[in-house]
This record gives sequence, C-alpha cells and structure tokens, in this order.
Amino acid sequence: MAPALVGRAEPLTRLRALLDAGTPVALTGRRGVGRSAVLEVLAAEASAAGATVLRAGGVLAERDLSYAAVHDLLDQLPGDVSTTSSTTSSTGDPDPARRTRERLSALAERGPVLLLVDDAHLLDPASRGVLGFACRRLVGRVSLVVSADAARPLPDALALPGLQVVELGPLDSAATIELLSAHGIGPRTAQRLHVQSGGVPALALALGGAVRDRPTVLGRPVGLPAELARVLESRLDALPADTRASLLRVALMTRPSVRHLERAGVADAEDHVRLAVREGLLERDGGTLRLAPPLLAGLLRDRAGAQERARAHTELARVATTPAERARHQALADPRPDAALAASLADLGAGAAAGSDRGGAATLWLLAAQRATADQSQDRTEWLARAVEAGARGDAVDAVFAALEDFWDAAPSPAQRVRVRLALLEVAGTGVMAMEEVLVAALADAGDDARLLGEVLMQRARLLMVDSRPVEAGAAAEEGVRLLREARGSGPAAGVAEATTALATAIPVLAVTRRWTGRGDHDAVLAEALSLPVDAEPLVHLTPAYMAARFALYDDRLDEALGAFRGLLVRAERGPASDRVHLLRSLVEVAVRRGDCETALHHAGRAAALAEEHDLAAYSVWFVSALAELAGGRLDRGLALATRGAEVAEAERDNRYLQRHLILMGQARLRRGESAAAAEALRRVEAVEEGHGISDPTVNRWQPDLVSALLALGEVDEAAEVLARARQALDGRTGTDGVAAQLDRVESELLTARGATYDAVELLDRSEKVCRDLRMGIDVGRALLTRSHLERRRRRAAAARDALADAHAHFAGLRARPWVAQIEAEQQGTAGAGPAPGDGEGLLGALTDAERGVALAVADGATNRETAERLWLSVKTVEAALTRIYRKLGVRSRTELTALVRARGDDAS
Repeated sequence: MAPALVGRAEPLTRLRALLDAGTPVALTGRRGVGRSAVLEVLAAEASAAGATVLRAGGVLAERDLSYAAVHDLLDQLPGDVSTTSSTTSSTGDPDPARRTRERLSALAERGPVLLLVDDAHLLDPASRGVLGFACRRLVGRVSLVVSADAARPLPDALALPGLQVVELGPLDSAATIELLSAHGIGPRTAQRLHVQSGGVPALALALGGAVRDRPTVLGRPVGLPAELARVLESRLDALPADTRASLLRVALMTRPSVRHLERAGVADAEDHVRLAVREGLLERDGGTLRLAPPLLAGLLRDRAGAQERARAHTELARVATTPAERARHQALADPRPDAALAASLADLGAGAAAGSDRGGAATLWLLAAQRATADQSQDRTEWLARAVEAGARGDAVDAVFAALEDFWDAAPSPAQRVRVRLALLEVAGTGVMAMEEVLVAALADAGDDARLLGEVLMQRARLLMVDSRPVEAGAAAEEGVRLLREARGSGPAAGVAEATTALATAIPVLAVTRRWTGRGDHDAVLAEALSLPVDAEPLVHLTPAYMAARFALYDDRLDEALGAFRGLLVRAERGPASDRVHLLRSLVEVAVRRGDCETALHHAGRAAALAEEHDLAAYSVWFVSALAELAGGRLDRGLALATRGAEVAEAERDNRYLQRHLILMGQARLRRGESAAAAEALRRVEAVEEGHGISDPTVNRWQPDLVSALLALGEVDEAAEVLARARQALDGRTGTDGVAAQLDRVESELLTARGATYDAVELLDRSEKVCRDLRMGIDVGRALLTRSHLERRRRRAAAARDALADAHAHFAGLRARPWVAQIEAEQQGTAGAGPAPGDGEGLLGALTDAERGVALAVADGATNRETAERLWLSVKTVEAALTRIYRKLGVRSRTELTALVRARGDDAS
C-alpha cells in the first residue's frame, strides 16, 4: 500500500494524470519539501498496479564517479533483461547509452515501466547524458519522473520533449498542523513551527523534535534542535566568508533586501544572495529576503560574536534611511547605558506607535529600556510595559518576551501590571484556560481602581464571547461599562481620554451580547459608543465603527457593510496583522453573501498569507478560506478546511470558531448529498446556541440548511419544528428580511415535500425577490435551483429545465464554480430520463430530490460510483439512497428500477 502523505493530494493527482498520458515529468521543489516522499508514493502505486519501478538518483559524494547512477539503474533489471546483447562502440567497449536504451526498451515490451530519477541536479555528468539519451528515445513507452532542487536548473540532458514541470510547494498551515499532530504536537505550537519552517515538512519535523518535550512560555517554542543546528552550521561553514557576512547582516536588519545590502557596502550582494538561496538558507519574496528557517538568525548572531555584531550594526547605522532604524542599530552596536539615546529611542517608539507601526514601536521601547540608566528606572518600567503592549498588538512576539524577562522585576505599578497582563492575552492565542488565569491575576492587580476593573471585566466579556456565552458575557460587560462610565465621570482629568477610549471599545461588546440574546436595544446601545470622541487609536476591530459594520452585515445591508469594512481596512493597513485579518474575514463574508466569488477568494488569500507570516491562529483563517472556497473555489477543499478547523477549534476550546466551522461543514455536506452528516454538524451548532442563550438567527444562519438537510432525510416534522422556531425568533427584530427570505426558500421545500406546491411557488417568488433586492447573489441562485426542483415536482419538465439553466447561468456569472459544477452534475443526471420525472403523487413523487436524481442516474445505466461522481455524492450515500428507493417504489433490483422508470417515461411521452 502507498504511504500516506499529508497535504499532497493536488500534486499527486496531477502527477498521476501526466504519467497516465505518457508525459515525462520534472518534480521540483526546495530541499526538505518532500520530493523523495512523493516518489515513494508513486513507486508504491505503480508496483501495486503491476508496473516495474526503477530508481536512480544523484549523490553529492558520487558526482565525480562516471556512470554511477546508470550502474545503479542497470543493477535493478531482471537477469534475463540485463544480459540482453548490447551494441558496442568503435573501440569495442559496450556503449552505455545504447545498452541502457536497449534494456529499458526490452523491459517495456513486457509491461509498464516507471523510471524515477531523484536529485537529478546531483547526477554525475555521464549518467545525465546516458539517461537523457535513453529516455528521449523511449518517451511514451517508459514513464519518467525526474526530481530536482528548484533552486538549481534541471540538467539540459534530461529536458525531454514535452517535459512538464510539477512544483512541490511548501505545506499550508492545515497540512503542517496535521503532520505534527501525529507526533504529539498541539495545534498552537504546530502553527508556530509552520511559520518557522516555512511549510517545509522536513524542517517542521526537525523543529518539532526540539519542542515536543521541552517547556514553553505561553505555548511559544524556543531554540533550534541540536541536530538541525549542526546541519545549518555545516552549510554555513561551506559558504565563502563574505557570503556568511552578508547573511549576518540579513539577520540584523528589520526589512532585509539586496538593495539594503548594497547600500551597506556589501560587494557582490546579489551573488551572495543567489548562493544562499541555492543552499536553502535564504528565501526571496519579491524584493524581501527571509532566512530559512527564521531561527537561523539567532544562530548567525551567536556565531558572529559581540565584536563582529557591533561592527555590522555600526555599518548598518551609517547607511540607515530612517531615524528609527539608525537609532536601533546604534543601540545594538553599543550596549552601554546612555540616557540620551534611551530617551531618543522612547520618543521614536511613541512616534512609531502613533503611526500604527506597533511592531517597530515595541522594538524601540525595548531598546530604550535596555539602554536606560539607573536614574531612568521609572521610565524604564513604563517603556517595558509599552513594549509588551505594542508587541502583543503588533505581532512582535520576540520583543514581548524579551521585555517580560525584565518587567516583573522592575517594580511595576498595579496599573502597569494590569496593562501587561491584558496585553498578554493577545499573545497567548485564544486558549481559554490560559486567558482565564491571566484575567484572575489582572483582577487582583486592579484592586478597587474603577477603570482598571472595568477594562479587566471587558476582557472577560470578550473571552466569554469567544466561548459563545453571550448571557454571561453580557453580565460582565454591563458591570465593565458601568465602571468605565464611573471612571470617565469621576477620574482625574489626565485619565479621561484613556477612560473614553476604553468605554468606546467596551460598549460594542455590550451591544453584541444584547443582539445575540435578543434584548432588541443593540442599535441604541451602539449609538452611544459611536458618539464618543476617541483620541487614542484602538485596534480597529474593537471600535464602534467595526461593530456597526458587523451589524450592517447581520442586517444584510451589504453595500453599507462593504463600504465600511473597506474604509476600516485602510485604517488598519499599518496596524497588526490580527486587525487586518478580522477585516478581511468580514469582507469575505460580505463578498460571499453578495456572490462576488473572485473577490472573496482574493481577500481569503490575503488573510491566509497574513496569518502564516505573523503566526496567527491557523483555524481562524481556515474558516475564511473555507468560506471563500465553498462559494468560488473547490467544494472538497472548503470541506477539508472546515473539518480540520472544527477539530482544532474544539481542541483549543474556541466555541465561536467551532460553530463557524460546523456551519460550513454542514453546508458542504448538504451540497455533496451527505444529508445525515450535514444535519449532525448543524445540530451541534443548534445545541451550542440553545445551551448558551443565543437567539438571533441573523448571526450564524444555520437554520435554513438544517431544514434542507432534514427534508432530504425525510424528517419532515423535525424540519417544520426547526423552521417554526426560527420564524418565532425573528418576531420583533429588525434587519431580518434576508434571513426571512432564506427561511421562505426552505419553507417552499417543506411545502413541496407535503404536496402544497401552489403555496410553495408563492413563497419561493417572495424569497427570490427579496434576495434580489438585497443583492444576496448566492441566495438568488439557490432560489432558482429550488425552483427547478419544485417545477419538477409539479410535472413541469420544461420549466424545471429552464429554471436549472437559469441557476447555472446565474452562478456562472458569479464565478461560483462549485455551484456551477453541482448544477452541471444535476443536469447530466437528469438528461435522457424522460419528461416530468417527479410528477407529484406519481411514480417518483414519493422520493426526495436527492433520491430522484439517484434513481434517474441508475435507470440511465450508471454504476454506483458513476452516480456518485455525476451527482456530487459519496458512494455510501448512493447506496443508502438506493435502499430507500427500492423500499418506496416496491422494487428489488436495479433492473426492476430501470424498467419502471423507463416505462413511466414512455407513458409520459
């Protein structure tokens, strides 16, 4: 059996297709990315299929041994083939090129042959020529996969006619986390290792070995494994001294590039960078350089020694282009206390923070504290606190932990301790246990200070909202807002601005808890926050303006929400990545509801890149990617992300994202025809909402899909109950037109199942009109698709086909690829089955839409697997549907079913 690989389904699928077509393939990728592992899978599959598999490969130590790889290849041939007569050269010696070709040709006469050449860039020149000669003449008869390092050109001798290149890229975060979870590494640590490894599986596994049994700080792994450090050191030692010096400068820069190296006086900087990239120690992303892995920076700094680092920092300070960068290098070049430099660094930190460069601000404040003199002790403590706060919100994790090393021993005030503890919640991720411990300590530090207590209670409220517990969150928010109002009204004048900002970011939390629990006054509550003057700039996703945009999304005021989120994203561009990801997620939600699928995929891609670059919780961005994939990408990809995201969110005790992923799982399963699995996922969401007092159907919108899943299962009474509860929850609320239209659509499905098709038409007309008015593009298409099914039940075959064609055209216009594929599968499944297949109380009237599609496909001669592929179902779902169909129609075999359906078609015609 072929070994299982994580995250390689797409390249393996492409490789198999190319090999089946007789096309030679070059498999490229950087060192450690898993090229050899992919070749192992191909070899195992080919052997299992009866092919002869031959392996050859280059070895660095044997590059000077002529024909080494060819001899290894020939040694694998069966005895009778290896003795085949050979052509001799003019000198009388066997010609290795002709001999290899003849023997491979003889082997190919017996059956399929797969030749795998690994590390072709390390082949000895003679073997390259022989293999190229033989394979060029056997294209189409011998399957060939050549593997080579992407940083090195493929040998010209192996560039065969028609050669196709398949690049094996790094793993995405989901695959890396899955890979490491099998080795006992938790998701948060695995995500950080993914960032450090750049998605290279060999490097991720090596780093994982370093942290698996070692203590961590808030889940932050530290250090390089000794074995990996030795490997990296050996690679560094193999480089010329001037290239190592260039790499040290890359490690010391904040935004390294070839241009910056040249400005620092590095001769031949471009050549140094190319060599380091080829050796796998450096990566280029556009003009930016990145050490691989980033932890290599620490190794370079340690190897250099203090004097060499000081000289490099002095050079870099001389050519720095900004005052902040110049001061940073000056401070790192000379570690001695310097009051003037410390004060200057602190001022530059304040300027960076004002410009929303929180990461840069954290570094500057940390350096200010490290260069502070004894008479600056109070300033030093404040600088350390600011470094933690800015670093936590600006993705500068290293600066946060460096500042923490000194902060607790610097005699901080209670207010400073509270600020740092609350900032740490941004670093700790969303793990509920760790956050709760931090909050308990922060409450103790706050004492009886109203503003501090209010801020701690508001963080508790946010934590409870992450756990989808709005009732308890509302209680904490009520008290927190009360205390912050008190602090604003009675506190010292110097603290009014801070209290006002705290209050402005607290009230939106109270407003959302009231919306979720059905209090009905959420808009009025939010209006107060919107009226407050805010001097300081908080995180954008905590502002009243952000929550107002979220409420517009809930209300399906999509144009308003779109404009607001776009404007907020501009404000957040220089802020922390977490802020931008919140806004990109919201933009994806708006785009999906509008049916702007290309935009959704674009924003989701940006969010994923930010998450990987800045080590954000991976499962939160998987939701964004899955949402976009279900609308405009690939259904199976969206389902895989949602499934993995639900698993990790549950392990992390993040109920909010667990619900989000479960909803997407339910939607994807429903569209695949896996109604039971869809209902199971959506019932879990229902249980969370009922258990935690969430009553607003506009927020999560799982009810319509659960109704559809239950109807597909034949659970009509339960579907009616879910629908009735959702309708009741809408009473007295505003902004519910969009949800009501979605419920109208599934109620038309319910009425159709009960035979009340006239009333169903009326409801479906209303649903489609409201969705068009609100510009809910995906829901317009779903209404058209439902209309097709309804018309089929009314025995209006032509109208059913027209509605299905309209749905296809609509979704094609939205570039909603999964929906288009689903409709095309349905069109193929119903083709040629006779007119009016679902004629009310007639032959197929007792079947659900999913069952009817299966029956028609089987009657058309399709096997269970062909039916599954045609209707976008699993084979097990088709088998279960056939069992129900046989029972309902009173038949016992496929032959009887086919005869019955065809006879009915003849009658109808």
